[in-house]
Order: sequence, then C-alpha cells, then structure tokens
Amino acid sequence: MFNKKIISNSRGCDLPHIYSLGLVCRMFYTGTLLLPSHLTYLDIKQKMLKVTVITQQNDTKYWQDTLGNVWEGPLDISLQTSHEVKKPADLIILDFSGIEANTHELLTDISPSLVGKHFLIVSDKKDADLAIEGIRLGAIGFLVKPFKRFELISSLDRLHTAPTGQIPTKRKSRIITMISYKGGTGVSTATVNLAYTLSNVYQKKTLIVDAAGFSNHATVLLNIIPKCTLADICKQGKDIDEQYLTNAVSTIGKNLAIIGSYIKISDVNDINLNCLENFLEIASEVYDYILVDTSTHLLDEVSMFFIQKASDLLLMTTFDLLAIRDNRFYIQTLKDLGISEHKIKPIINRQDWYIGSLEPELIQKQLNHTIFHALPNDWNLCVESANYGRPLLEVAPNSQLATSYKILAGKFTKSDIPVQESNNILEKKAELTDDKQAKKKGILNWF
Repeated sequence: MFNKKIISNSRGCDLPHIYSLGLVCRMFYTGTLLLPSHLTYLDIKQKMLKVTVITQQNDTKYWQDTLGNVWEGPLDISLQTSHEVKKPADLIILDFSGIEANTHELLTDISPSLVGKHFLIVSDKKDADLAIEGIRLGAIGFLVKPFKRFELISSLDRLHTAPTGQIPTKRKSRIITMISYKGGTGVSTATVNLAYTLSNVYQKKTLIVDAAGFSNHATVLLNIIPKCTLADICKQGKDIDEQYLTNAVSTIGKNLAIIGSYIKISDVNDINLNCLENFLEIASEVYDYILVDTSTHLLDEVSMFFIQKASDLLLMTTFDLLAIRDNRFYIQTLKDLGISEHKIKPIINRQDWYIGSLEPELIQKQLNHTIFHALPNDWNLCVESANYGRPLLEVAPNSQLATSYKILAGKFTKSDIPVQESNNILEKKAELTDDKQAKKKGILNWF
C-alpha cells in the first residue's frame, strides 16, 4: 500500500502524492519533483539547519538568500567542490547547474557518500532520468532552477524522516557493451584491450562476453579457446550459480575471464533471453566490469539484450564517411528505442588516420553527440598484437595506443593511471620477444 498525502502542485491542483515513477512523469513538466512526507515542515523550521552544497559555482549568497527565505531558524551553509562528503550536515544539496560533464555519472560517483543522509538535487536543466535515479537513491527532491519558494518547502518537508538510501549488499558490475553499426571499426579489438587494461592495470575483476555471433574475435585476439559459450550457459537454464560460472569461464591471468560466442549453427537455437538475464545477474555479483563484444546487427535480439542491460554503450566509429553516417543513424535509432542518451559514448578509433577532408570537429557535428574518447591510429601494432594473440599492453605497454587505453579505462574507474608499471606485463613482454614464433603457431591452431 502507498502512503498518500494531499499536496498542491505548481498549478494549484490537489493531488494524491504517491511515491512512484508514474508521479515523476506526471509532475516533471512543472520543473520539480515533490516527494511525500509524514510530518510538516513547520514542525522543524525553527531549528539549526546545517547544509553542505556541492557545486562548481561560487554562489554562497544565492544559497543563503534562498534557504533564508524558507528557514526561520539559524543556518550553517558551507560550499565545496569535492564530491566526498566529510562534514556532518542535516542536508546535502547537489547543485549540478553549469556542469558540462555527465551528471548521471557524477551522481553515481557521489552516491556512496549519500547513504544515510538527506540530500536534494538541483539542476538548471530538466532531466527525467536524473530525477528517477535520484528517487532510487533516496533524494528528498529534484528542483530545476529557477524554482519557486513552495517547491523548496515541499522538499524540506522530508528532512525529519529517516533517509532512505541504503548500502548495496552485493557487488553490481558495470556493464559496458561495445557496439557499432558498421563492421571494421575495431569493436572486438577495443573490447579485448579495454578489458585487459581494466583487469591488469587497475586490478578490476573483469569478464568478457563474446556475443558477436560466430566470429569469436575476442577469444581469437586473446589466443584462447573458451571452455564455455553463451549457448552452453543457456542450456543450464536457472541452474547457474557462482560456482558454475567460475568453472565455466576461461581465465587470462588473475582478474580477466571470458565466455565464448556461438560455434555451431545449432547454438543459435539454444539462446534464451531469460537464461541470459539469470547469467548476467550472477555475473554482476562476481565481477567489477562486464564487457560485451556485439555484432553489427541492430535487430539481433542478443545484441539488443546487452544494449538494454548496459551501463555504458561504447559506440566505435572511424574517420570514414560510411561509418560516420551509419553510426549517426544508429545513435538516433537507439534513442528512438528508449536508450538513455547519457549511456551512449562514441569513441573515435584510429583518430590520426585522416582520410580526405574528414576531421574530428566534422565527425562530432555529424554524429550530433559528444565524443567520449579517441584512440590513436597504430595499424601495425594492432596487426602484430592480433597475429600473436596478445593484448596491446603486453606487446607494446608504453605505446601511445596502450596509453590511450589506460586513459579510457581510467574514465570508468575514476582513478589515475597507476604510476608503477606491472612487473607482470614486463615479464610477459620479454616472453613475447623470446618466443614470438611459438605464439604464432598457437594462434594458427584456430584455423
């Protein structure tokens, strides 16, 4: 049962206030999200209110005037730019106004510091996805500047209730699905090298899911024959658990594992989306990151499944006209299918490989989407890496391309590249130099 309370929205209508996503949709057009309460704001507004405002703007006077207009008791307001909340506060205000960065990612980064605290989200833009995510995390309100006095009062009315944010009891993977509408843009290569960087440089438990049809490029690029495929996973139905998954994956080093794609035509008939859902739920409790290599078929149900489940969609494109045109269509199609725009992150591959008159500025304009990252061109290194079944970080750990993958991985881990170079990587590079022919024979066993 929902606890109902009669409130007034910005148009003066009395509404039963139900804490639901439907309410967000009905009230979002007013520019504010009003949340329910059990007591009244009048009962507590005489007390001292300690407020921490996380903002990139120097607007102390604005918040003193704004809060002083609705709070009769003394106020202790402090502003900070750091996302880590250390100072005790009755209310934390997350002011995302003027921030060009992805506010959804910022909220995710800050959320561990918000557990057990009252917090209010303020923005200068209407963003339904951000408002819904705020509800899920336990925000007392979502206000869009310039907001009205009664809208702020309605949010402050929940200060006396217990905070609803909770610490997750289980690990939850960040699912990164690699996509492109056109072949030849380097999706599989990027999947393997980003996964290897996350697992070896940043020491994150990472799983590669090869869902790119019969190509099995991810497993070939790592020179490994998978013990288990997606079809094998689906045959297990609901019987998958953590122990089964641990035995089913093929491991590359301490932190990287892989599940292979189809091998036989009959494998397609064994794919079941309910089984994939169960597999992904189990895997999300085991790994920090799950990277999915997909095919270039928009209507492929397996690819669409992993697109819909993704935390991030890395859209690979290159400097050729066909890739740009196709991926512009792909971005718009994903939006039309209901995929949140903030999840789509275009990556330019082979950035300095200029063809004709195409330049980065033109690509961003044509895609109509902010470029998330650019990988430099090193065709010879990529070919050498693929031929020997070794990630770029092993073949040439100090190359410009390997460094770019470290920077890309750091955008997800939110940490700097570790200063010390892994002895493991140096040892493997020496091994590669001494035994290239042996490794070449190993990968040729695939064919």
